[in-house]
Amino acid sequence: MNLSEHAKAIGDAIKAAHADGFELDDSDGEPIDRLDLNTVSDGRIDDWIALDLPTPTFH
Repeated sequence: MNLSEHAKAIGDAIKAAHADGFELDDSDGEPIDRLDLNTVSDGRIDDWIALDLPTPTFH
């Protein structure tokens, strides 16, 4: 799978969890509304793609 395919698969899994009542937070209780998936080589980000996340329902 390439970067775009992985990003879609992860985004789809997050959307499915959201539909079942689960949501992401940043470990401080703040909702996550943006998430990037990166390609890393030799400790450096080469490329990235933003994941399509559902809108958080809590603030």
